[in-house]
Amino acid sequence: MRFVTAENLRPGMLLARKIIDQKSSSMLERNIKLTQTTIDRLRGSGYIGAYIIDDFSRDIDVLAPVSEETIEEGISAVAAADIGRIIDIAKVMVDDISSLEKISVDMLDLRSYDDYTYHHSVNVAVYAVAVAVKMELPEELIQEVAVAALCHDLGKMKIPTKILNKKGRLTDEEFDEIRRHPQYSYDMLYDNPLISSKVRQAILCHHENENGSGYPLGKAEDDIPLTARIIHGVDVYDALTSKRAYKNPYSPAEALEYISGGAGILFNQEVVDIMHKVIPAYPPGIDVALSNGETAVVKAHTSQTLRPVVKLYSNRKVIDLSKDPAYQSVFITASGILSKSRKIVEELNESRFGKEKKRRKEILVVDDSPISIGQTKAALSEDYDIVALESGLACLKYVEVKGVPDLIIMDIDMPILDGVKTAERLRQKNYENLNIIFLSAIANKDTVIRCRRAGAIDYILKPVNLIYLKERVKVALDKKVDFDIV
Repeated sequence: MRFVTAENLRPGMLLARKIIDQKSSSMLERNIKLTQTTIDRLRGSGYIGAYIIDDFSRDIDVLAPVSEETIEEGISAVAAADIGRIIDIAKVMVDDISSLEKISVDMLDLRSYDDYTYHHSVNVAVYAVAVAVKMELPEELIQEVAVAALCHDLGKMKIPTKILNKKGRLTDEEFDEIRRHPQYSYDMLYDNPLISSKVRQAILCHHENENGSGYPLGKAEDDIPLTARIIHGVDVYDALTSKRAYKNPYSPAEALEYISGGAGILFNQEVVDIMHKVIPAYPPGIDVALSNGETAVVKAHTSQTLRPVVKLYSNRKVIDLSKDPAYQSVFITASGILSKSRKIVEELNESRFGKEKKRRKEILVVDDSPISIGQTKAALSEDYDIVALESGLACLKYVEVKGVPDLIIMDIDMPILDGVKTAERLRQKNYENLNIIFLSAIANKDTVIRCRRAGAIDYILKPVNLIYLKERVKVALDKKVDFDIV
């Protein structure tokens, strides 16, 4: 089988995997032929695509770590907040994944916009259990990870639908309400005798960051339960690879690159390392573009994560990129989840939300390193208006004369007036809507605490991972980007 993006689905294609729609209580069974009506429904509901089977892909095996029935039952149990069923399903997941000879979450997710929260919780549980099993944690702890992952977003049920489904940017008050969902989840389960205190702590802390910048408690490093650290990493990964009405999905390779960029800042390094072992950057069945101009579908893993076995579309030849001498210098340049054109998503947004003329947002980059400024501009200038300054004093003068930009990205270690002191002086002037991200090679905890006290909304380490930087900027500028990433 192979994965085909929604815009490339065609009538007559044969479904290789069931598609579940919890909200409408309907599904498309495997082995049915797609019709144009069905394809239009999938596209309109936000599915990123579907697995199909044809003569070309019959020799490609894509194995799910748990059964379709378990996924379906899990979605139903989470939607009903049925804790007894959730615990039973968690045990099935742990048993199934623990019994695998090789732990690898190969299957891309199939879900609609409206089905996101429930399906997301089940996906997070699958990823979290895979990581916990690979870490060789005790069975009891793995079971706690599974239950906590399935329950981690139950608190969103207490958030008004008008906030969860708001079409535009959230107000600060609305965003704060979204950030209360871990506490709401914790409170919902507090008196439930089926849920242990360890599971509740994992749920409460699943948005805590390694550097102490998370919520709701601001815990850091070893003060965060390992179960929560596992859920945090896979929670963000699943959010990144999901298609939402307001964003395209990241490919697995890009999402893993983002996770790597946040290691030691947002995510635990050991968890990140294990995620790379159980979540393939290029899962079987996904289309890839090669640097020599050829296109192919991934057929199987190899010992080299970024060099799988592929099957060429041009002549059906199977190539092991990790061994074939003729392909020694050939590498994968893109993978086939993302739409090749933003127009499709833009049109979908317009149909759902109406047309809205948007100005380009202004970002002030303050750094005494021309190389760092150049890298930041290269990553962001396509989407934003960038103003580059080389000192804290120049930043103060610019804001005084020109006004507050949408975002300031500022180095810490600068001569005369460092970034933290610059931020403190800006805060003293009581400017409204002052958003500052610190970009620095300094990683010690005391510096992070100084940055938080200065009112930083984020903290990114140099050398910067460009995918990570772009996503963190989106989070800072648009609180509607994805609740699970912040």
